[in-house]
Amino acid sequence: MKLSIILTTVLLTTTILFSATVLLKPDRKEAFLEKRAHLVVREIGHRLLLHAGDSASRLLPVQQLPDGVFQITFQNELSFKPDSLVRITQETLAQSNLSLNYMVNVFDCKTNEIVYGFEIRPTESDIVPCLGRTQPNGCYTVRITFYDLASSPEHSQLYYLAFIVLTGLTLFAFIGKTLSKTKKQSAKDNAQPIAIGRFEFNESRRILKNNNEIISLSDKETKLLRILATNQNQLLTRDYLLHEVWESEGVITGRSLDMFISKLRKKLSSDDTIQITNVHGKGYKLEVV
Repeated sequence: MKLSIILTTVLLTTTILFSATVLLKPDRKEAFLEKRAHLVVREIGHRLLLHAGDSASRLLPVQQLPDGVFQITFQNELSFKPDSLVRITQETLAQSNLSLNYMVNVFDCKTNEIVYGFEIRPTESDIVPCLGRTQPNGCYTVRITFYDLASSPEHSQLYYLAFIVLTGLTLFAFIGKTLSKTKKQSAKDNAQPIAIGRFEFNESRRILKNNNEIISLSDKETKLLRILATNQNQLLTRDYLLHEVWESEGVITGRSLDMFISKLRKKLSSDDTIQITNVHGKGYKLEVV
């Protein structure tokens, strides 16, 4: 029994560690797409500056925000034409063979309001972005959201890891409980029989043995006799016995106790040195002369 539990523990531990390693390993395809998207977005920003006639100012580093959003920030103010923004974005993405669904939003740096936006889905050719008039010179940031990269792998990995950890803890708790029960059962199995007069009482096997006579006991008889046998010649109250033997059953009746006492008396009757005495109004006592 112990060997099987140890093997199960090792197997579960190995499985959990392997699963965590696999789940926490970055998705190569998704990571590659993110890097390509980063480069393409930077190229879009560079071309927007050139189209605005600015070849001197610096394009600030592209920021990768959560949920597949990439932000372009410019060093200086600029103006842009919506149709040019659409064309530059589409051409750059097409040249890079980065066929992703995306949305473009242009924000005013001061108010953080969207001044222009459009959405492109390569698989749906009927979508045409709305064009507009030239936007005046100002401070703008451009955010491109790639829907295909919107589910953050880090978040997914954390959810999976949390699931694995919780599953592992549950399994280990179950194994721990099983080990505890096994130890208790093993202790019972290894316990020495209790001498009751000429009888030997074996709790784990639920039997009474008197030379060649072997008497089987029910679960309730075993529990009741164990309490009486470990407290020989001592008065045990009715309430105590009822609580110890019938605690898990909810409804407890004194008649049940009296009935099982009667059964035990009958099974111990072959030894006249043993008596289970009823102390009226108080309880029972297992007496061995």
